[in-house]
Amino acid sequence: MEPEWLTLSAIKNSDGEISHYVNVFSSVGELIKRQRYLEHAANHDALTGLPNRLLLADRMNVAMELALRTKTLLAVCYLDLDGFKPVNDHWGHEAGDEVLKQVAVRLKSLIRKCDTVARLGGDEFVLLLGNMTNLTDCDSFLTRVLTEIERPTPIAQGFAYVSASIGVTVFPLDNVPAMTLLLHADQGLYQAKNSGKSCFSYCSALPRQ
Repeated sequence: MEPEWLTLSAIKNSDGEISHYVNVFSSVGELIKRQRYLEHAANHDALTGLPNRLLLADRMNVAMELALRTKTLLAVCYLDLDGFKPVNDHWGHEAGDEVLKQVAVRLKSLIRKCDTVARLGGDEFVLLLGNMTNLTDCDSFLTRVLTEIERPTPIAQGFAYVSASIGVTVFPLDNVPAMTLLLHADQGLYQAKNSGKSCFSYCSALPRQ
């Protein structure tokens, strides 16, 4: 049964006395659906349905608090697609959008419930990998990500081929605020690009243990 909105109005007679009441019921189901839609739209990327920058910031704060409480590691990974611009230039933006949607699906299939994958815009994604106990686990996971992204992506015109470069930093080894973690991961991404792409690189300021 859908929730309803009740409006109660008093009807007065010619002497100004209340003679009866009128109840008007109206469904608020559509109003609730609209509110949920607006909340989702405000926090998610319209193309891929992934969390956007706003929701990512909230998820990062929660994940950082959890890492401190459980004495585990949180890997912040900044991912950028290699070879994405030629897809747009050669086949158009519809093909590019299809690649982005399929990349989002692949990334979501790899992460665990405690992880987050978000799209910042363009061909840039962020992975939050929580509950890590060592950097070797992170290395193994990111190697799987690289392999998965390199698989040919079917589009209407045939197959698109992209790869990924990933920059990484790890909290609380890198004990800085959330937005600085993103900047450090972006620095790692720059290093990965300069190392030949299709690889991952830890931020140079991160102490390896």
